[in-house]
Amino acid sequence: MPKDDHYVIIGNGPAGNCAADTLRKEDPEAKITIISDEKPLYYYKHRVPLYAMGGCEPDDLAVRPYRGYGEKQIRLRLGQRVEKVVPPEKLLYLKHMEKVHYTKLILAVGASARRLPNHAAFAEHLQCLAGFDDAKRVREKLLASSRIVILGGDLISMGFAREARKAGKEVVFILYSSLFWPVSLKDEIQQSVTKRLTSLGVEVVSGAEPVGDVQPVEGGYTVTLPDNSELSADLVFSFFGSVPNIRFLVGSGINTEKGVLVDDLMRTNQEDVYACGDCAQIYNPEFKDYWISVGWGNAEAQGEITAMNLLGREKVIDYQPKEIFEMDGVTIRTSWWKSFS
Repeated sequence: MPKDDHYVIIGNGPAGNCAADTLRKEDPEAKITIISDEKPLYYYKHRVPLYAMGGCEPDDLAVRPYRGYGEKQIRLRLGQRVEKVVPPEKLLYLKHMEKVHYTKLILAVGASARRLPNHAAFAEHLQCLAGFDDAKRVREKLLASSRIVILGGDLISMGFAREARKAGKEVVFILYSSLFWPVSLKDEIQQSVTKRLTSLGVEVVSGAEPVGDVQPVEGGYTVTLPDNSELSADLVFSFFGSVPNIRFLVGSGINTEKGVLVDDLMRTNQEDVYACGDCAQIYNPEFKDYWISVGWGNAEAQGEITAMNLLGREKVIDYQPKEIFEMDGVTIRTSWWKSFS
């Protein structure tokens, strides 16, 4: 009899793609579909700052060409947003209420830029660079700019500052050590980060308090610091990490907190629904608590393990910390994060 399993993966990042590849390898007959609200092919996020600065083109970001999915018989649906998940019926609703049935589902939806509540009054004047769409939207303005102010600090911001300097931009980095994401910077690491940024020609301003205001002026913006001094900028960027894309799960019955809650086998509380990558909060039996993991390597590992568990292999996630951040000689060794605060 023909096999009628349909494995659906929501998310086209490293976790989702690694899960799809593993499923195809282990189950050659099943139907596999990746659904993503982003339009670009699976791409290297660490190259996004390079693209934003005009250093490469969209095709240079792609991890694999479109034909690679056809060769593996994995259906790829890009630019398709999942609006609703109904686990009892094993059903997804896309825009315009198109229905997609699944036998087993993997949530690998990743995360979007995190914004600070106390920046709400001037959030419209801040740019983000969480992914390709952000970079595409701001690319022309960046190419025409000469002075950039960066607020915060996360994995992407360090590479962005480096690429901006390579492109000849003036860069002022207002480093929030206590809000650096995904972990606050201790004195030794902060000094190392500051030293490296300074060596790249970046002006570093360290402070524990957020900036007071960002307002448009003719040709750019004025950034007001906590001591009421002001900086000028052509563009102001906000880098405070990310938050899981889980709003569409409201009402689904799938348990969420900061992310999608899963056990150490990557299973949610709903039958045949799994989660992995930046959107997953994983239960650690040793600590008896849920943790969130970030980083490309961790996402790939989780995608593979999630696929194996979906197929009944029961592989427990490895809790050993992995080195996930290294920026031009500055290394932060850390892996599992308890919160986004």
